[in-house]
This record gives sequence, structure tokens and C-alpha cells, in this order.
Amino acid sequence: MITGPSPFASPIASPFAVNHQVSPPLVDKKENVQPREATLPRYVNYLADYSGCGHWRILWPEAIINARGDGMSQSTTAMVTAPQWYQNVKVVKVQRQASTAQKEFIKFLKDLQKKYNFKIMYEVDDVVFSECIPDYNKFKFAFDNNEVRQNCIDIINMVDEVTVTCDFMKKLYIEKTGQKNITTIPNFVPNFWMGHAFNQRKIQRAYDHHKKKPRILYTGSGAHYDVDNKTNGVDDMYKVRDFIRKTVNKYQWVFVGAFPPQLADLVQSHKIEFYPWQNLLNYPNFIANLDAQLMIAPLLPNDFNKSKSDIKFIEACVLGIPCLCQDIETYSSAPESLRFSSVRELEHKIERTLRKRNKYNQNISKLRRIGESRILELEENIGCHLEALNTPFGSPERKYLKKWN
Repeated sequence: MITGPSPFASPIASPFAVNHQVSPPLVDKKENVQPREATLPRYVNYLADYSGCGHWRILWPEAIINARGDGMSQSTTAMVTAPQWYQNVKVVKVQRQASTAQKEFIKFLKDLQKKYNFKIMYEVDDVVFSECIPDYNKFKFAFDNNEVRQNCIDIINMVDEVTVTCDFMKKLYIEKTGQKNITTIPNFVPNFWMGHAFNQRKIQRAYDHHKKKPRILYTGSGAHYDVDNKTNGVDDMYKVRDFIRKTVNKYQWVFVGAFPPQLADLVQSHKIEFYPWQNLLNYPNFIANLDAQLMIAPLLPNDFNKSKSDIKFIEACVLGIPCLCQDIETYSSAPESLRFSSVRELEHKIERTLRKRNKYNQNISKLRRIGESRILELEENIGCHLEALNTPFGSPERKYLKKWN
């Protein structure tokens, strides 16, 4: 039975351990040496969610920062209002906050900032202004009111710096809010999450096995489809739906997440494979095991889509799956050979990409290099997060962020 303090206890008290006594860290009085943890910068993050957005933008960078010993980062969705908890905090980051209660919480942080002198950051990876969200997006209603819009603008203008995922979004938020301290930090793929799922031999075997009927994959949520018939079927998939129906015997189409309502008959007859969303931690293995020879990423060229991250393409690169992307700002990182503007061009590039085995393998090698350059653990990539946390906006010390800003 352990009677003393746990050897695994953090030197920073949990905000939820109200009545717990935290023993002071052991100190060698002769040398007055503190444990290393006591000297690390402390970061506090308020998550919007524990799903993909929370992981990509907060939790995964936090895991690397903590593992490397670059800081002590903690995340929660609960608003901690005990002032003493913010002692020795260097940065408080809030993610996609837009409610009135959240706005009041930011005001609380601003008052506390005067005493503790921490930096307040706002992280957002989507456009929250309703006029930029297409009507076919089923989640538009959540942002389709003036209070949410004004709260978002007010909060953004109260913080010291905003981080976004791409340059188009950065320009849009500057235009909509007037806040100029906005920094682009792209999404980076954690090697510990996805790196193990790549298997060159397996990809080659799958290419040979499915030569007669190649497998083409699309992953995406129902937000891409006009499920409520608000735009007469005009959505991110409407230009390629007929092509999919026409080629359902030539290619094995595979959908993960959701499928267009107009193709429901092909799903029900099992001519199109469909799989619901998978657990985030199992996602890389699941996608790799679908044995797809290609992925597609169609998007309509609206401001909402142009503000998206290119992470679908980067994930495909890491997994060694060529991904044909809509030729819009979102996928400027994709080579021209993998971008399409029309269904005719998509059809042509599918055939060209799959035609020859040697060429296909060469493409995978090139794409893998692109994917490897966006691995989160690389110094220049995790360094973007650390520079945003540890240096003021516009600082000449930001050598890694210069690439993206």
C-alpha cells in the first residue's frame, strides 16, 4: 500500500483535485536543485472537442511537446476559474470558442492576464462565418446567427494571437475580424499515429490483385453532401456522382464516413462499398487495409472549402496512396499531375495514374517524400508550434514559421 505521494504525480495540481494535497517537489537543499519539470514552460489548452480537430491542432502537438521535454502542456474542455491555477502559465490557448459563456471566460482570462502575464491564443481550423459556409453543409445552422458571429469576432480581437491551418483562411479571418496577429500552422501528421501503417509490399500486392477492377476511395462526412436537399443536389460530390455511377463496374468505389444520398441504391446493392467512421486511433490501419489504389478529394471552389487544410492529401501521401485532388487552393501542395478541374480530367488522370505498375510505384515514392516532410515529430514542424507558443507574433526568432507565413 502506497502511503506517500505517488511517484507519478504531476508537480502541477489538477484543477479537478479540489481537496487533494500536492506534496512539494523534492529539492536537494545543499545544491538547491529543482526537478526539471519545475523549470519547464507551462501551457494550458481549452479544447473545442476530443475528435479530429482537438487531436490535430492541440492534443498531438501537446503529446510531442511533453514527450520531448519542451514544456508541460495540459488540455481540458472545462473552464477553470480558480485564479491560482494560472500561476506560472506561459500560454493559454482556446480552440474555436464562439458562445456567450466562452466569451465571458475570455474576459476572465484577460483580467487574469494582467496579474500573471500569460499569452492568450485562439486556435481555429474552420470558417465559422455563416455567409462563407455553403447551404448544403448540414452543420451551418450552428453558426447561422448574429450572436455567434459577433462573439467570434469579439473573442478573436481580445486574444494576442490566432492560429489557423492555411493561408487562405488567414486572409479571410483578417478580412472578417480585423485581427492582424494571425499565424498559419499547417496540419502535420504524427508519425506515432500513422507512420506504421505504410507497407510498400502490401501496396504492390494490392495493385496486382485489383488490376482488373482498381479500388478508389473517398473519405468524408455528411457535411459534404446536400442531404437536406437545400441546394438541389449541388454539393462537393455532385460533379463526380454520375461518373461514379457510370464506372461502378470498372472501378470498385469505396466510401468511408458517409455517402451521397443519390448513390444510396448502389450502396444498398453492394456495388459501392461503404464503411462508417472508425475510431481515430485505428483510422490509419483501417484505411491502409482497404487496399485502395487511389483516393479522390473533390471540393466545390467556395471560401469554406478553400479554407480547409490539405490533410486528406497529406494522409494519403503518408499511407502511400495517390490522391487526386480538386484543383483549388486547398490542395496547392499536390503536384499538378494529381489535381483535376473537371470530371473529364479526373477520368483521364485516374487512368494515367493506374496504367503502369512501375510509374505507379514511382509516384508513391514521390508522394511518400511529401508526406514525410509533414511529419509532426520533425524539428521544423513541431518547431512551428513551439515558436507560436514561446515567441511574440512577428518575432524574428520564428525561423520555422517563416516557411508558412
